[in-house]
Formats: sequence, structure tokens, C-alpha cells
Amino acid sequence: MAHRPPAPALPPITSTFEVGRHVARVTRVMEGRWSVEVDGVPVPGTHRSQADAWEAGVREADRLDRPPVP
Repeated sequence: MAHRPPAPALPPITSTFEVGRHVARVTRVMEGRWSVEVDGVPVPGTHRSQADAWEAGVREADRLDRPPVP
């Protein structure tokens, strides 16, 4: 039985967005999976699309801008 060589890894795609005072970086980690970090801090989890990851980054930036609850 012949072994097929592994499929070549997809090159990472990274997009950077300014979200208010923050910087969100969205990266494709594998086909159909995207991650996001805000100000260099990873947001937990992965997302099915670049748009979903971007949205998670915007939500995280908004959360960081909210005043703390006393």
C-alpha cells in the first residue's frame, strides 16, 4: 500500500483591525478554523469563519472598554 505524502499546510492568513483603542488580529489556524487575539491576548476558542472571529474580537474589545462593575 503506497503512502501519500501529507497535504501541504495552508499558509496562515492574518488580518489586523483597529477596534476603538484596541487591535484585533484574526488568524486562520487551519481550514475552516480561525482564532483572534485582542491587544496580543488570545480570545479563547476558535471560530468557523473569519467574520465570526472578527466579531468575537469586537465583542472582546467592547468588554475591555466597559467600566468595571463595583
